[in-house]
Amino acid sequence: MTKMKFKIYFYLLLVGLTIIPTSIFAQRFEATPYYGFMFAGKVDLIKAQMNIKDNPNYGIILDFELDRRNGLNLELSYDRLDTRTTIKEYGVYANEKELFDMFIEYYQLGAMYNKPLSKKTNAFGFFTGGVARFSPITPEYGDDYRFAITMGGGIKYFFTKSVGIRVQGRLKMPIYFYGGGMYIGSGGSGFYMGSGTVLLQMDLIAGLTIRLGE
Repeated sequence: MTKMKFKIYFYLLLVGLTIIPTSIFAQRFEATPYYGFMFAGKVDLIKAQMNIKDNPNYGIILDFELDRRNGLNLELSYDRLDTRTTIKEYGVYANEKELFDMFIEYYQLGAMYNKPLSKKTNAFGFFTGGVARFSPITPEYGDDYRFAITMGGGIKYFFTKSVGIRVQGRLKMPIYFYGGGMYIGSGGSGFYMGSGTVLLQMDLIAGLTIRLGE
């Protein structure tokens, strides 16, 4: 996905938010800044394997109440991982080589379903879709934007009416990287993600939830 296409999708998302009925914002709203740990995954290539190193991640989740009776929320989230990548050729005596530092960002919009367990505790599940951005910190390679989905669930516990904690697990799936890959040869190495590659990632996070509205 080119930067121009990403900008178009982002602007369409903003327009979509502006046409959401204003009654949504009159309902309950929750904001959860969080910190966690992300298992970033590996990519099998033709002659080697690329490893995206596991590292702490952080971000924010915004939930807008749509239907309290049925526990349905609109969920908007941002997530970031600062990491580095290595590559290892297949073979018993192959060495793992450093490639470059990289950050990964997820911009997601979707739905969350709440199920009360008690007056202070809710279980929840969610499914979102949006964009994942892979940004190597090197002048040799540009950013790569791909469609991605996430799904997961967890528990929210409220100490007071307005303040609680959110703990969850989440599976992240950037779908298909086109026009890229990674190679190693006598002339050096290069970075690209091969057509048809699916990268599975997962994180565990905890955050402080601030609830506004009645």
